[in-house]
Amino acid sequence: MAFSLGVRVVAVSVFFTEKEGWKGYTKTEGTDHLPWKDQIMLHIAGMAAEEFFNCPEDPRASLHDRGEIASLLDRMGMSEEREARIAEGNARARIILEEHREQALRLVACLVEHGHVNEPEFLRLMSGE
Repeated sequence: MAFSLGVRVVAVSVFFTEKEGWKGYTKTEGTDHLPWKDQIMLHIAGMAAEEFFNCPEDPRASLHDRGEIASLLDRMGMSEEREARIAEGNARARIILEEHREQALRLVACLVEHGHVNEPEFLRLMSGE
């Protein structure tokens, strides 16, 4: 999702633990410079991907992301619009996921096999090589 907004993706990792199941991590450059709608979309992207690809996400990650969205909207004086903005971000994320479905599936396959993708490999996967 960040890549589609022009944010530099440095690395992506996934790992499995018996206690917590699958966990993922994406290291990017900062995203604070993005418009607030894009920041919300990035926070909701995991939940949107969970629905889009029918795969469970860590519920703690979802709670953390919702907290970040709430904080952002509170700072902007838009706390009463939280659910509408989350729904909007979710819809935007699903559109991007559909547009980049093949790249996302290539990334997932590589992560399942190797557990980690660095920036050059990520860019290669996103370009379709």
